[in-house]
Amino acid sequence: MLTPTKGPGSTALSAAARSIMNSPLLESPKAKSGVAMASAMALHFAGYELARGSNMALFTSSSLGFGSSSGGYYPLAMACASPLSMFLLLSYTRQLDRKGPRRALRSTTLLCISALTISGIAMATMQHNELLGNIKILSLPISQIIVWASFVFQNSYAHLLYAQQWSFLGSIFTPTEAGKYYSYVAGLSSIVSMIAGTSVSRLVEWIGLGGLLGLAAASLTATLLLADWAYSTAEKHGFDPSREIQKQKKSKTQSKLQDEKQSQSTSQSTDASTEEKPNKTLLHQIREGISLFRRVPTLGALFFETLCFQSLSTILSTCFVMELNSSVPNDNERASWTGNLYATSNGLSTIFQFFLLPVLTQRMEPKHLWRLMPLLPLICGMVRMIPSLFPGALVSSSSSALYLVAISLLTAKTMDYSLRNVLAELIYVPLDFESRYVGKEIIAVFANRFGKSGMALILSGLNFIRGGSSGGGLSGLALAISFGWWGSALSLSSLIPSKQEAERMVAERDRKED
Repeated sequence: MLTPTKGPGSTALSAAARSIMNSPLLESPKAKSGVAMASAMALHFAGYELARGSNMALFTSSSLGFGSSSGGYYPLAMACASPLSMFLLLSYTRQLDRKGPRRALRSTTLLCISALTISGIAMATMQHNELLGNIKILSLPISQIIVWASFVFQNSYAHLLYAQQWSFLGSIFTPTEAGKYYSYVAGLSSIVSMIAGTSVSRLVEWIGLGGLLGLAAASLTATLLLADWAYSTAEKHGFDPSREIQKQKKSKTQSKLQDEKQSQSTSQSTDASTEEKPNKTLLHQIREGISLFRRVPTLGALFFETLCFQSLSTILSTCFVMELNSSVPNDNERASWTGNLYATSNGLSTIFQFFLLPVLTQRMEPKHLWRLMPLLPLICGMVRMIPSLFPGALVSSSSSALYLVAISLLTAKTMDYSLRNVLAELIYVPLDFESRYVGKEIIAVFANRFGKSGMALILSGLNFIRGGSSGGGLSGLALAISFGWWGSALSLSSLIPSKQEAERMVAERDRKED
């Protein structure tokens, strides 16, 4: 149950996916391709919910994880996710340069499937043999080392995959189509994530925490099949996203050939051009990234907004982990609590995405929605300050403190899942290929992780200074970051084009491709 099969089960799954895509309701190849990628994204998030519930319970476990010390170790673990995310990002950009977006997505998904499978097997083995988990390496039990590695990886891979899936959708849809369908794409992911989140409490009783990781790997296997089918359809029917970059490469190659014609033969020039991309150094990649952000100021503004939001999210998540660990001692109950929290968030997001967001995106400019979005989390931050300013008000027990923190986290996550992600994706639609595939990954992977890791390091410092208790003052810090997020959203909104301008930009880009 831990390992995703690649035998008859995968063949049947692939056949089922093809039969759904061949439904008469989906006559256009672009529609089929879009639905396939949206389904792949939904299954990816379902697997992520299972992995998150399992890893959170394992991390705070008294037998395999860090138990009562998890509140202090949590920020440090989040900080370690940033270097791993950077490694995954660099690996992805090299794959993109060498093999194109389709193979890059395939390779990164296979990597995640392998990591989740190995983690699942290791966790299941140690749960059934506690003596094995207590073997020490560098004075730490091996169970804690594996739990740490699994937790860090789980917090690193999600953005890597879903940013590539959104990049594909942003490349095949126009701004008008994106405004019309993106809320439903996000809504599908929310529904599937909600189902997965609410299933954690039952599944964990049947297959254990290690089994949840194996099931997450199986879900990613289905994601891989559907995403690959979407790219195959795009290539077959002439709307492959890589056409734009292939044209740019061809133009650069021809220009190089003309410049070097006097000193080298045509064949030597061609070889040099083809080998240049794969042999890029790390410094070269960083310089290209900086150059891209200078050329497209919107990416820089979105990068800063992402840093602010993820910093806020990290503070709230840390508060939640600390309160959850002190209020709920049982491992399986903590997994259920986490699953139910995120399931509730996904449920609220689904309602918003299917019933409110389509109306809002049709009647309002995205820049106005950006300005309004941070206000609700800001209000929740003010409410959380009441117990600090007026001791005894609102909070009278550890359970009520847990609910107050959970509501704040729920609000931020709901805004993120239902509105922020969709609005961010709409920004990329009129931009060029490099912005959609490289700039987006830098923001999705590096900015997301750096915002969380940077704040996690600050919280780790506070935890050390306060002698293992970083809880004091976090409400005030969360409120300050909430104001910072609102300011960054206002700055970003001034750079976002109107719907009409975005349509014109896409039309010009398409003319250049033709």
